[in-house]
Amino acid sequence: MNGRWSTTNDNVGRCARRRRGGRHRRCDTVARRGPEVLRALVGGLGLVALVALTTVVPQGTTPRALVPAAVSTASTPTPTTKPTTPRAPNEKKVCDKFGSTPVAGGRYEVQNDLWGAGTSQCVIAFDTGFRVEANHNKSSGPASYPSIVFGCNYGNCTKGTPFPRPISDLGDLRTTWATTTPDKGDYNVSYDIWLDPTARKTGRPTGLELMIWLKHTDRVNPIGKKVGETTLDGVPYEVWRGKADVTTISYVRTQATNSVTNLSIPTFVTDATKRGVAKPGWYMTSVQAGFEPWIGGTGLATTNFSVTRNGQ
Repeated sequence: MNGRWSTTNDNVGRCARRRRGGRHRRCDTVARRGPEVLRALVGGLGLVALVALTTVVPQGTTPRALVPAAVSTASTPTPTTKPTTPRAPNEKKVCDKFGSTPVAGGRYEVQNDLWGAGTSQCVIAFDTGFRVEANHNKSSGPASYPSIVFGCNYGNCTKGTPFPRPISDLGDLRTTWATTTPDKGDYNVSYDIWLDPTARKTGRPTGLELMIWLKHTDRVNPIGKKVGETTLDGVPYEVWRGKADVTTISYVRTQATNSVTNLSIPTFVTDATKRGVAKPGWYMTSVQAGFEPWIGGTGLATTNFSVTRNGQ
């Protein structure tokens, strides 16, 4: 459709303009049919008059309403349409490889982040999370990291974020996250927390990538190798360490879960500092939560996400 509407016939133009405006009204066709419609109306009136003149009503009876034989009194069934499930008003679909959109009034940002594959991917974002639409097929690494962000990420800072912030002044920084995962495919469910030697708001952080894995399928493991085990806040984790362009430390739950409540982020930063991969004078720039799909992707969803500092 080129956006131009015919105005050759005035009534046709009115009909088209109504549909363009989203109002699917039935247009007035009498004016366009002209004499044919007029003759039909006159014929109908004549038939009614003829029936009225030739009908005899016996004395002492109540006259019945006179109905022309050509007019049916049966009710016309109301046409039905196939029911549809409308998308919630606050949902936004993002399919650009590195596209993102704010949610929850700008407190968080949902990003598509399709960085590792040529297959397509979209995220459907809403106030408390997002869901993934993808069908990846990789055996050598993640296809993407669809995720929700709190903080500063490549120059985009979420509304009211306390980041960048010195890791010595994180306060009571906690996060709650609930997810759903499919029965098939290969993926992990993980936090991605970024540290930098400076109060960086733009570009990629250069200090440390700290990951917290809640769940993963059997063929998917963190970058690097396992270097130990630890228990943090009563939960046992494997500790993995590796490096691509920056050092990555990954805490992998030995008991998989789809959700956490009030998880203490400084607990992990303190452990990473003791291991020498985080430095006391560094800054935290963002807390991200998402998925690294290798195969599949559809069915991964964040249903609830929040980060608070000192209860706010």
